[in-house]
Amino acid sequence: MDAIGQLELTWAQGYNGSPARYIDKDVICYQCGSNVKFVAEDGAETVFNFKGNGVGPFAVHPNAKCFAVAEQCLNPKICIYVYPTFRELVMLEDGTQLEYHKMSFSQSEYLCTVSGVPDFELILWNYTNGTKLTSTKVPSEPITSMNFNPGSWRQICITTERSITLWQTEQSNDKYLLQPQKVKLPPSEPSIYGDEDKDRDQPTRASTRMTSYTIDVPRPAIAGLVGEKAEQLEEIQDLTPRVIPLCQAWTPGGDLFIGCKGGQLMRVDGEVIKARVLYYPPLRAETPMSRATSAANSRFQSQTDLINMSDDSNSMTEGSFDCIVLHKRGLYVGGQDGMLRLIDTKSEDCRVLEQCNINHPIKSLSFPPSYRRLAIGSCEGSLHLYEAGIPNSLKLLKDLHWGTIMGIGCLTGNEHVVSVKEDGELQVWTMDKGKFVSSVSVGVPATCMACSPLTHVAAVGTVSGHVMIVDLTNVQKPRIIKSTRMYHVPVSNLTYDVDGNFLIAGAENGQVFVIDGRASKDFNPIGYTVVEGEILTITTFTVNGVVKVSITTNSSGNRRNGADALLYFELPEDILKDPRKSVQSLKCDFKDAAIKKMVLKFGIPSFGGAVAEGNLLFAVSQKTKKLHQISLPDEIPKKGHAEPLLPETEFPGHQLPGAKLLLSPHGKWLASYGIDGYVQVRAIGSLDRFISIRPHDYHSGGVRNIAFSDDSQSVFTTGQDGVICCYSWNYSSTGIGKAKSAMESARARKTKLMQGQKDEDEVVRKMSDWVPPLRSDRPVSAEMDQSEKERAALEQALASDEIYRTPTPTAATNATWQDMQKLEWVKAEDAQYHDVKKDLRVQIRDMRRTIQEMLKQNETLPAIEKLGRHEFDLDIEEQNRLQTEADSEVQRVREEIEFDNLAKIYLREMIKKECWDDMKVKGRAVQAFYSNLEVSNFPMRERSKDFEKLLNTVTIRRTIELAELAARKSEIEVANRPTTTAEKKNVPAPVTKAPTKDDDDLGEGEDEDGEKPSTTGSLGAQYGGGSDLFYSQFDLHTREQKINQIILLEDAIHRIKVAFNKEFADIHLKKVSEIGKIKEKNKRIKKIMDDIDLDEEIFLPLLSIYEEPEQLLEVKDEEVKVEKYLTPEQKKKKEEEDKMEEERRLKEKGDNARERGLGMMMGGVLEIKKEDELKKDVPKPLFMQTKEQKDWTEDEKRLAGEYEQKVKDLNEEREKYRKQLETELRKLQSIIQDSMGGFDEMLTQVFMKKIKVMMVVYQEELKILRLRASLLVEEELETQEQELNRLVEHKKSLKALTAAAMIESKKHLDAYKNDYENLQYEDKAMDKTFKRDFNDVTALQQDQLYRLFRRRPKIPRLKGFDTPAAPSTGDHGLPNPFADRPSTARQHAQAKNNVESAINDLDRDVNNPEGVELSVWERLCKFRRIKIENEFLIKQKALVFAEMEAFYRKRQDEDEILKNEIEDLQMKISKLKNDEARVNLNLEVQLLLKQGQVETDTSTFIADYKNSALIHRSVVEELNTNIKKLGEDKIASMVESKDFRKGIIQLEWEHKKMLMEMEDFQNKMKDIQFMKVTREIQLFLNNVAEYEAKKADEINKLEQTIMTQLKHHEKKLAHQKKILREHNRTIKAKDADNTNIDSDLMERNVTVNERKLIDEVNADRRSDAGKDKRYMEIVQRRKLVDLAKAQAQEVAVLRAEVERLRMRTFPALVQVEH
Repeated sequence: MDAIGQLELTWAQGYNGSPARYIDKDVICYQCGSNVKFVAEDGAETVFNFKGNGVGPFAVHPNAKCFAVAEQCLNPKICIYVYPTFRELVMLEDGTQLEYHKMSFSQSEYLCTVSGVPDFELILWNYTNGTKLTSTKVPSEPITSMNFNPGSWRQICITTERSITLWQTEQSNDKYLLQPQKVKLPPSEPSIYGDEDKDRDQPTRASTRMTSYTIDVPRPAIAGLVGEKAEQLEEIQDLTPRVIPLCQAWTPGGDLFIGCKGGQLMRVDGEVIKARVLYYPPLRAETPMSRATSAANSRFQSQTDLINMSDDSNSMTEGSFDCIVLHKRGLYVGGQDGMLRLIDTKSEDCRVLEQCNINHPIKSLSFPPSYRRLAIGSCEGSLHLYEAGIPNSLKLLKDLHWGTIMGIGCLTGNEHVVSVKEDGELQVWTMDKGKFVSSVSVGVPATCMACSPLTHVAAVGTVSGHVMIVDLTNVQKPRIIKSTRMYHVPVSNLTYDVDGNFLIAGAENGQVFVIDGRASKDFNPIGYTVVEGEILTITTFTVNGVVKVSITTNSSGNRRNGADALLYFELPEDILKDPRKSVQSLKCDFKDAAIKKMVLKFGIPSFGGAVAEGNLLFAVSQKTKKLHQISLPDEIPKKGHAEPLLPETEFPGHQLPGAKLLLSPHGKWLASYGIDGYVQVRAIGSLDRFISIRPHDYHSGGVRNIAFSDDSQSVFTTGQDGVICCYSWNYSSTGIGKAKSAMESARARKTKLMQGQKDEDEVVRKMSDWVPPLRSDRPVSAEMDQSEKERAALEQALASDEIYRTPTPTAATNATWQDMQKLEWVKAEDAQYHDVKKDLRVQIRDMRRTIQEMLKQNETLPAIEKLGRHEFDLDIEEQNRLQTEADSEVQRVREEIEFDNLAKIYLREMIKKECWDDMKVKGRAVQAFYSNLEVSNFPMRERSKDFEKLLNTVTIRRTIELAELAARKSEIEVANRPTTTAEKKNVPAPVTKAPTKDDDDLGEGEDEDGEKPSTTGSLGAQYGGGSDLFYSQFDLHTREQKINQIILLEDAIHRIKVAFNKEFADIHLKKVSEIGKIKEKNKRIKKIMDDIDLDEEIFLPLLSIYEEPEQLLEVKDEEVKVEKYLTPEQKKKKEEEDKMEEERRLKEKGDNARERGLGMMMGGVLEIKKEDELKKDVPKPLFMQTKEQKDWTEDEKRLAGEYEQKVKDLNEEREKYRKQLETELRKLQSIIQDSMGGFDEMLTQVFMKKIKVMMVVYQEELKILRLRASLLVEEELETQEQELNRLVEHKKSLKALTAAAMIESKKHLDAYKNDYENLQYEDKAMDKTFKRDFNDVTALQQDQLYRLFRRRPKIPRLKGFDTPAAPSTGDHGLPNPFADRPSTARQHAQAKNNVESAINDLDRDVNNPEGVELSVWERLCKFRRIKIENEFLIKQKALVFAEMEAFYRKRQDEDEILKNEIEDLQMKISKLKNDEARVNLNLEVQLLLKQGQVETDTSTFIADYKNSALIHRSVVEELNTNIKKLGEDKIASMVESKDFRKGIIQLEWEHKKMLMEMEDFQNKMKDIQFMKVTREIQLFLNNVAEYEAKKADEINKLEQTIMTQLKHHEKKLAHQKKILREHNRTIKAKDADNTNIDSDLMERNVTVNERKLIDEVNADRRSDAGKDKRYMEIVQRRKLVDLAKAQAQEVAVLRAEVERLRMRTFPALVQVEH
């Protein structure tokens, strides 16, 4: 096949809103699938087919007319092409291993790329020579935008969804370095600013000691993080919602505008690298704002420059800043709302200057170099042009309606191509150039499409199951003429046969419909057949008028497994004439024999399918991906004898599974395509040779559909990327014959179908437009109403005992064609079997009447003869089914309950194990009898073996420590103790001694046995928690000591709880015994009450569930409120047990000789009790009952008297016994009350002890918590120290690298400086050697030549390379915001070319002075050229030298910064070590003080001891003693004063004397009253000593103030000196910059002035008329001027000679000075 020629891309269409950029002044380019599309503003289109391996990012140079495309493969390359020749300029290699994420061009010769997995590098290229300048690592986050600063290629901004990074490129000759500067993203809402400021405080470990000292511990140290995780902790913990950058735009001043996803607009200051939100979108009006919210928003409005626009069209919401671009008038923004707005960047309120509605979401904005038009791209496939500043100038350039293309086909005639999008948009394109013609929407999402070879129509399959026919006879106005619903599921396949007579449709449900493809038959369906499985492909092939249809299906349910079966049938021409002969019924289901239906199985699962001549089937293997050739059987195989289809031969295929096949219209070429993106075309006769093209990239889904033109000269492809590609043949010399055969076949087919096509097109034109039916608002309700009516009619017929006839069914509103055919079949069947159905209905009615009579008769029968209702059900199967359903439902519910119970049982067992079984001491409580008092014990678990082992280890270790300490202490005391007299005499010295002051100081908490609770911090020793192994709180300095102390304290808590639990167990047993005693007494009390017939309530104490928690684990019968469910087996067993129990009970009630003998002999009792005897009444004599009293005899009277006496005695005995019982009852009750009261008192004591025990436990736990907090602080400090040490090492490594770079930079700088100075020396030497090199000419000529040698061309500041940049004077009328930007490297290159051109003008012979030989002139021109080139080279080297100096200074600054950072880190480490020492030495001690010993402010619940001091008790006692003494002195003084007052009366007589003396003093006062006496003098006069002391005190305070001010002054002076040094360095840098700028300014001024003079001279001579005349005049004037100058010089020489000769005739009177 490759001998035929090659397939070349002709055109491509498709635009998805990707960046569309200007590559020329009026040409826009964008990425179109795997191609690059170029669209001119006049509509001309060009497409470039990228031949690389995959398509990655795409970038366009803003000035240089070139674009770059990256591959997407292993070791991808970047290809840069020149427009419009598409010449490959350079190929960039070795940039990454797998992929590129982003690319961007600068305004000059630099390209920036960001690679993906696994490198994630930012790479800077010089694309003109293909060199990789530098690279650096970047985060792995997806990049949202990346751009160079148009004013400086050294600045690059990269934004992701979580960061903004500015990269600064530093250069030292040929060495480049990228330095990042991160910008912190502001919050996404203005109200978060205040909340964010609250969290800026550094975390500290505030000390709970009685000091104000705190330790600053950073958050990473608290979290225990070191390294990169510590650096990222702040970002991880930052839960503030922040803005999401999407796009960017640079300003000429180096600032950045950032558009955000949430509708915010930011501005990043390029100097301070700080972002500020200029605009926040207005709040959504979903819920009314409260006053607080409104106040908050108004408060933050002034801080964040919010705006509230009254016009809704002007308000910018979320998605309004998806793309932005800068213009001289402002900032153009666009987004999802489809509005293009111009925002005033000079104002602070983001005022909208102009706006234009695009009506499509905006995804791309781009200006051409002129900045006069704006290209607007939309994700919906449209491109617009907009004149900047003219709101009504919107122009539609293209509207392709982007979307996934579901199908493509060629209309008959080879002029137009038709495609359909996923949303149902059908589009028509020209076949030769791909111009968009028209479109029409079918109104329903489409799934497939096919074009008829017979007539100009297209069939579209939809997701609703409809097949729509679109009239394309007039391609300018396509219309829908037919719509038939074939399926309830989406249509998956549509295929025409080669003649267009049949349209075959398929869907996922396995039904295949054959539709008449002729318009004269109204495109009516013919019939259908069913295949098992899901239909994958449908292909046709026509042989001798018979259409052979092959359908591949998949029955596994997974399309990826490929087809496992093939349905193969034929459609002869007779079917079109009389379809009824080929169908079985009115349902229109085909007869298998009529269509020769065969169902064959694939031996190997395959994809695709195409039948060619000779019953050859081609498919692609699912496993090997190779092309298989399979021969189909000619006859239908016998049932059960069909052999699987196995490939005869196989050929190379595709790289990925899932390929499809398509046969060309003339049946000689086979095309395969798949998700790998390749299309392979091969001839049927040579399948092993093929032509391969890659129209679509596999990363975007590969190829979806392809189509051949009628003459097979073009191939059309569509992909998941929404692009249509057209490839045409470029035949070789041997392939022209193959092309002619294809075209002849197409011509013959066209001739054959010409007449039919005309007729059918005429019918299509006459068909009316299809009008969609009106949708019912309640179709479901209508169907429900119909069913309800049928049900009501059935019930009425049953009630009236009439024959009910099912109504004839009607078609539903959404019925398919098959449903309609079934209805017709039902109607025909009803008509055929009408009489039979009528007889059956009558028989059913009679049976119903009989059964009803039987039911009525059954109701009158006795209960024993009555039958159940279910026995009258005639439908036994239905009865069994209902019973089965009920049983299954019961079983299901039973299983659910069992599983639920099982889960509860498991949960119960887990709770019991955790809270009961694992507890060594079960938790229980003891309650009081008469109060609500309750005391509980301490539930305790069994201590683990590990803890016991650890406790044992600590105990042994601590014992050894104490023994070693005691031995060492005894040795020291023996060595230092002096020998006493008693020891010399061997007399034991007394042990006791009087306490001293030192002993009192130390012993405020100590005695001979050890520490007291005041210093141990708890009372644990008093409650069983004491131990000699405890460390003193003042000795806990090491980590091991604190851990050991924690273990010992935990053991002490355990012992305290065990001790209390023992006492609790005693009190619990006490209560149990008391309850037992009370029960015994209650038995007697109950007996007494029964005896005396007293009805009082008896107090029955019981143990509650808290006292006996075991009751919770036992379920009593009375607690179960529902009846227990018993299975049939359990019921049977229970009945047997009940029967046996009843038999046993009856046997016991039989003849019992023991009980009968006891009753006969002893009255049924073994012991006679007094109370029983007293209950017996005295038997009354019989005569008293039978005779009257008057009839009694004497004996009878005597007996009656005896009877009365006995009755009286009995009553007295009874009363006496009753009183005894009452006395006993009260005594028992009082005993019970006393015992319960005594128990309550004991319980109260235990309760008070429990409170103290809990206090002690809490004290011990508090000590444990303090120790653990101390350990935690130590761990945090260790972590911080590790992090600081790591940072120091990291900074040292960076400093080493910086020092090496600085040394290397210094070496290069020195070498370059040497070259630069040598070049300057050579340049100056050329000036000095000029006269020597031109000594062969006269002095006049030498002077003329020297002036020409010093002459330089006057070159103005030129524009950039192909950019309309303004001249140096600045044209402020141009809309380019970067018109006044500095010259780029490309501008310097063009300036060099202009200088070269100007030098050539100076070297012309016309500028040669008269009299100078041509060889001298050429030598001068060569010498001057060398001089100018040297000067130009010196300027370039000066710029490079300045950059190298700046680079070197930058490295010096970095080295200094790193040095300072290392010093700061070392200072932090030193401070941290001091903090560690302070933590270990400045221990936190828990003290136990009495309430009177704490004299702090107790107004708060927890007292603050930071400003408190702990002093010894002796100090307070001494102070109290002094106070008492002073009080006694005061009382004595008051007594003395009282006694003194007694003499006041005696001294009154002296008062008069005093008054007289006062008069004298007043007279003296008059003399000195004018004398000014200040308070200071008065104080001096009153008390000289006090005055001197006060002065001395003031002097001391002033001296201290002066010293403090001197310290502050020195500190501020050092700080100011540091600032001064920094300012000096800045001044030096600015001076160097100013020097460079001044030199540049001087050169520019010279250039401007020279150009201005030339312009003024030539202003009136710019007309082309008379230019030769003016030129001759200039030359003549120049020669005359030169001649005049030469003659003037000669005259001067002659005059000098004459003067010399004249002077020779006179004597010299004056000495000549030489």
